[in-house]
Amino acid sequence: MEGRNIMIRKINNNDIASVQKFLLGQLEDLFSHDGQSAITDDVWGLAKLYIEPDRNQMWAAFSPEGTVIGTIAICEYNDRITILKGRYPRKTTAEIGRCYIEKTLRRQGIGSRLLEEVKAFAYEKEYEIIYLHTHRFLPGGFHFWEKQGFRIIVEEKGDAQIVHMEKPVVPK
Repeated sequence: MEGRNIMIRKINNNDIASVQKFLLGQLEDLFSHDGQSAITDDVWGLAKLYIEPDRNQMWAAFSPEGTVIGTIAICEYNDRITILKGRYPRKTTAEIGRCYIEKTLRRQGIGSRLLEEVKAFAYEKEYEIIYLHTHRFLPGGFHFWEKQGFRIIVEEKGDAQIVHMEKPVVPK
């Protein structure tokens, strides 16, 4: 699939069912091993979390046929992660989440295109830093973020292999 035939746009209420289907498939594929289970609360509340709030958003990449083939989301960080308590001011810190690309289409620049949307949005909404966490076991995840200029701030040991990363928001 040629990258220029892929449409990337903010999701809307009409996209919810297809985005949920994509996300649940990705979560099943990536997190259903070795006792891992994915948290899906946000998947069931896409509109409330990513469409309605002014400072949150989700984008999807669509194939020429209209199938969701990638997603990325950004929201105001809520200081919920114990190991990071108090590190980030709420109003100036954004969190990236739900960045997944269809397995057969990875390493074709779709994730980078989605991230460009997030970075522009973060700048527009006056966020100063973007936080994310990933897992070392995810195929390509950690290396993608590292290549995009995110730096490790904390790495948790254990089965979940969680790596916390950040990057300052800069103008385009």
